[in-house]
Amino acid sequence: KLRDYTAGKSDSGWPEFDALKPVLTFLAIPAVLVLLITASGVGWPTFILYPIAIALGLVVAASAFRGVELVMAVLLIYLPFSKIYVIPLAPGLNGTNALILLGLFAAILRLKATGQKISDFHPGAYLVFGFGFITSLSAFTIMQLPGGRVYLLYNEILSFKAWLDQFIFYFIVLMCVRDVQTAKRCIIYTMIGAALVVLYSVPEMLDKAGRSTIDKSRIGGPHLQSNNFGGFVAYTVLPLIALFVVYIKDVRAWLLTPYFLLTIKILITTFSRGAYLAIVVGGFLIAWLKGKSFLAWWAGVVLTLILIFPSVIPDSILARMGTLSSGPSSAAPAEEKLDKSSLTRLILWRAGAKMIEESPWLGKGFKGFPLVVGEYTEVPVEENDPHSMYLYIGAQMGLPALSLFLVILGYSFWLGVYLSKNTEDRFVKVIGIGGASATACIAVVCIFGSRAVALNFTVYFWTFLVVMQVLRQKQIEALAAINPKRRRTNAFEIAKHEKDAELLASAVGEEDNRIEYRSSGESLQPVTPVHLDMGWKQLWAGKKSRSNRRGAGAYNAKLTAMKSANDDENSAPPQLGKKKRSANYGALAFQEKAREAQSGIKNDDSVLDPQDQPASQVPGLRKSRRNRKNFPSL
Repeated sequence: KLRDYTAGKSDSGWPEFDALKPVLTFLAIPAVLVLLITASGVGWPTFILYPIAIALGLVVAASAFRGVELVMAVLLIYLPFSKIYVIPLAPGLNGTNALILLGLFAAILRLKATGQKISDFHPGAYLVFGFGFITSLSAFTIMQLPGGRVYLLYNEILSFKAWLDQFIFYFIVLMCVRDVQTAKRCIIYTMIGAALVVLYSVPEMLDKAGRSTIDKSRIGGPHLQSNNFGGFVAYTVLPLIALFVVYIKDVRAWLLTPYFLLTIKILITTFSRGAYLAIVVGGFLIAWLKGKSFLAWWAGVVLTLILIFPSVIPDSILARMGTLSSGPSSAAPAEEKLDKSSLTRLILWRAGAKMIEESPWLGKGFKGFPLVVGEYTEVPVEENDPHSMYLYIGAQMGLPALSLFLVILGYSFWLGVYLSKNTEDRFVKVIGIGGASATACIAVVCIFGSRAVALNFTVYFWTFLVVMQVLRQKQIEALAAINPKRRRTNAFEIAKHEKDAELLASAVGEEDNRIEYRSSGESLQPVTPVHLDMGWKQLWAGKKSRSNRRGAGAYNAKLTAMKSANDDENSAPPQLGKKKRSANYGALAFQEKAREAQSGIKNDDSVLDPQDQPASQVPGLRKSRRNRKNFPSL
């Protein structure tokens, strides 16, 4: 059973409030400022905003020399608002760029302070970096198209930078979040950021309420686009729902109920059908991960409520879903029944599929879809976005990049399911359930639009991925500490059983392998062994690794078998195999010790018996308890 793997962890698993308090106190200042600006309904003059922003920025920059947490918290709170609050600082430098550079600076300072290596990544990080590298090659691919170079440099260079910012941010979080308590606090900051995004959108919702058409009533929030905003709200509310579900017996958890009702209202007014479907899938997964009985109970309650009171489903949702069909006629072909938006998406999806079929490995290049879409559509269309993240990646960056994206989603979902089974720490369970459901929600949202193209949408997904990687790694380390692997103390334990020697012979192959013997810092080639009738334990005694000792034993077994089959002393020695490097080290060390032992033998090839030799003459003998038993002279 997994023990507590963090010091001072409470029964509920909540992060330590003493570390949260100073950060939350600072974050309250810009949060209140944003709410005041929003409530006033008018923009504040720059001579007021800029001094405040500069003062807050200097405090955050100074905090980077003491730690990374305040920088991380500001990044997590600000990035969802980065599109609406650009904060221009200089030509080519805005608030997002400045915070990302500050985050990199803080991460490097942390690495130096802790002595960690920059390549010390958590498992799965190479998937993300590989995805970033492959997709970045699309910038060179687009340059191969006619006019592609000018198109990228003068039209889409900022979009390309926004794409790369995601992987830079992932690297920053990966370097800064290295312990369980920091990981938990980052999740608290994401929850606060998600709540602030919803509160920010309330005035817009009230302003657009009651307008004549759906398009005029849709709200875009800080993302300035209804579908992107709806998808963001859908996947960021799920961790908070997971928090409520796990702590449902705590009265304080019910204080989130007004927030949930407000979020549902905000989500409805986005009129995003993809977001509607995604939140349903995410809610189902939360209930399923909480427990099958919990899922059955709440599914029964919801279905009963809908059957008895059908009016609980808002008319705006029914109207929005009803726009999938353009008319009541059932005799018309299927495509003619679709509304204009859905029909356009089908045309663009078919165009994207043709691009993938034509260029499956590298695609058409970054943002190449709008450049060439006219060549692949049956009829002219006004829109030029593929309206699917999967087609966005596959058509423009190739199938290898799409495969990695799917693997990352699957890996994130698996991490969440794994952590959701934690019974020792309820907050870790919240992170697991919230992370798995949010990943599934993003996967659904990406079917209906190119959403995951910038940090203002994906910032919390990458944060959850790093946090789940950290928690998973810490659990592995805790389990290893509880059940450490037992190691043999010296080489004599292997030599006790002759059967082991037969099994060990399979550890060495029959092909040459160059060996780098690092104990002396020099590169050595395999040497010709000395043909002696001596047990390998006499030559290779000492506390080495198990694979190392097995390599020596297996090599000696092969040497003995060859000698018994061929009495020619000049026959070729057995070759080191392409097996574990440490096993080959053992074989090489055996050869070296055999050569050393040969120098002490005169004209005969008599067997060296350790019982007949003084203890001081046995090469490599250690004064272990077992050796003292075999050699009383020790």
